[in-house]
Amino acid sequence: MANFETKLKEATAGEKPGILGVIALAIDRDGKAILSQAAGKTDIDPVKSTSIDKDSVLGLASCTKLITAIAALRLVEQGKLNLDDPSIIEKHLPGLWQLDIITSLPGQPLTYENRTKPLTARHLLTHTSGSGYDFLDPRLLQWRKQRGEGPQHLTGIIPDALALPSLFQPGEGWTYGSGMDWVGVLVSLISGVTLGEYMRKEIFDIVGCNHQIGFRRQEIEKAGGTIVQVATRGPDGDLSEHTVPEQTSERGGGGLWSSAENFTKILADLIAPEPKLLSSEMLDVLFAAQLSSSPNALASLRRQVPLFAGMTGPLTSSVSDEAINHALGGLLITEDSEILGKIKGTMVWGGGFGSLWFVNREKGVAAFYGGSMFPPGLGLNSELMGEFVRAVWGKAGGV
Repeated sequence: MANFETKLKEATAGEKPGILGVIALAIDRDGKAILSQAAGKTDIDPVKSTSIDKDSVLGLASCTKLITAIAALRLVEQGKLNLDDPSIIEKHLPGLWQLDIITSLPGQPLTYENRTKPLTARHLLTHTSGSGYDFLDPRLLQWRKQRGEGPQHLTGIIPDALALPSLFQPGEGWTYGSGMDWVGVLVSLISGVTLGEYMRKEIFDIVGCNHQIGFRRQEIEKAGGTIVQVATRGPDGDLSEHTVPEQTSERGGGGLWSSAENFTKILADLIAPEPKLLSSEMLDVLFAAQLSSSPNALASLRRQVPLFAGMTGPLTSSVSDEAINHALGGLLITEDSEILGKIKGTMVWGGGFGSLWFVNREKGVAAFYGGSMFPPGLGLNSELMGEFVRAVWGKAGGV
């Protein structure tokens, strides 16, 4: 831990800090701290800035996806959602159900085919539905351009902003995309309330989160929360603000703001002796490997491991590609690591503003690295993430 603590302080110190601020928390199944470190500031402007701490509010970006998965599984336990019933998608998400599939390769004229395979909520939760991000895939950018549009996924109103062709037949590939945004829409339609309202009642209040978590950062600020500015580093080494546009819709795939304390409360419940959010049986479902029976999807996922290695650190880079699968809430490590030790069963994912979470039920470890730097995988921030992972596993007795 000393190495992580030292490097964190060095990275956030001086007139030209390498990163703005980090809050890093890890706890065991009894709620006791394994690691708790914070260093840096909440704003580049020294007049506005305060020291970052566990109550400072961070943009979760794609760390939101885990909470959306939990929301969906609570509907499953309530008997309102079946993960494998395609009629649910047909009924509630007709705009998704009717989409064609792009068959052409990048750089070629776009061609399409009809969807012939059933589409389910499980596909959406595991990024195997074919729904991509328009700002990541050149074919989707081409589709937008033909309509005189730019990318819409992060700024447009959903579900309309999500309604563009799929990239493959359901279950026949893996692509990081808008599946969780569609799940958020599904949760709202089935529950009859907004996604944010459902999360407040069915998740945040249950584990004791205060109001420093939600989709509306202005409301969080009105409630007294301090939002940590998202920063980026220029060629000269100076930090500057990375503008985060105000969300027009509540996005299940990325859009929540939360204090590290609140987000860690949610993670902690997943390893608690008596979990409140999901039954032990449903937690087994959340953490189960999902792609073992889908060889095309699994192969596609493993080919893309290098693309997200900067966000998941040594949890993925210290194991072979064959040790990586996907659960309903994030990537799943299926083998132990010679470097880190007993990490089998760890579920992990990160966020576009430089955050990382991971949970291992068997070892009783829940951890969150809350950064506020863009783009994700930035050298120094990624290096600190790696030190954080090693520090947590060292103290948790992973070897």
